[in-house]
Order: sequence, then structure tokens, then C-alpha cells
Amino acid sequence: MNKLNFLVLFLPFIFTFFYSLTFLILQQISDKKYLSKLIYSFLFLLLLKIILIIKFYNFFNIQEIFYILFAFTCNCFIFMNLIQVPISSLQVKLLRMVSKNKGIKEKKINSLYDSNRIFEERLKTFVNNGTVKKKNSLIKLNSKKILIFYVFFKFVKALHNVRL
Repeated sequence: MNKLNFLVLFLPFIFTFFYSLTFLILQQISDKKYLSKLIYSFLFLLLLKIILIIKFYNFFNIQEIFYILFAFTCNCFIFMNLIQVPISSLQVKLLRMVSKNKGIKEKKINSLYDSNRIFEERLKTFVNNGTVKKKNSLIKLNSKKILIFYVFFKFVKALHNVRL
């Protein structure tokens, strides 16, 4: 495997990192909605990728160019879905409440979706699935592996400007 094939293989991962970084920077400096920022990030990196392909066209065959563009499109789709997860989960929760309680008032939704109640439900879920142990008022992790997910979700929340 020569150096160019190695670069072609890892280019999607490199550009996914740049896509995340570009989106994070846009999130910090722009007041537009996050979907616009996602699209601008996507277009900026697509333009950059096309410029690189044109500049180094002699080094790529048509399959490598297709692979680079297809992998970039797939990575962007995955990234957009990861960004959408926190918002979608809130929307699904609210739709379940409305569906379960026909004609529910907004005040009732606010009381059902109280942050303390949500915290208690999540803690109960962690205890039930064995992620944490709860003895009296002391809570301990069963495994340090869950911290990997914490770091990942902390990064996704940072993209949304949500404090954790």
C-alpha cells in the first residue's frame, strides 16, 4: 500500500474530524439555526474536497474519487443524525406524553417533564440495567467503559451549546 492509498483510506475520517470542528466553530460564532450551520459546514468541506481532488487529479483513479465523495456523503449523513439525536429524543418524549394523555395542557406537560423527575427516571434506568450501583445515597459506576460514552455525548452536547 503506497502513501496515497493510505491517505485515500483515511481521508473520510480526517474530513469527519474537520466537519465536526467546522461545525463547532460555526456554532460558537454564528447565531443561525444549527441546521444552517450543518449545511454550511457540509458545503465548505465538500468544496475543499473537490478542490483537493482537482489539484491532485492525476494521482487518483475514478474509483478512488467516487470512494472519497461517497464516504464523505455517508459521514455527513451520520454526523447530521448524531447532531439531531438530543433534539429528536425530546420531541419523541413530548409526542408520547401528548399521545398518552389526549387533550393535555401545557402546564401538565411541564409538570410531567420536570427536570428532577427526569433525573430520577434516568438514575433508575442506570440502576436497573447495571450501569451504576446505588447503596443508600452513594452511587458508583460498575464499569469505567461507560466513561467513553460520557466523553462522546459531552462532545455532542458541546456542539449544541448545552451545558452538562
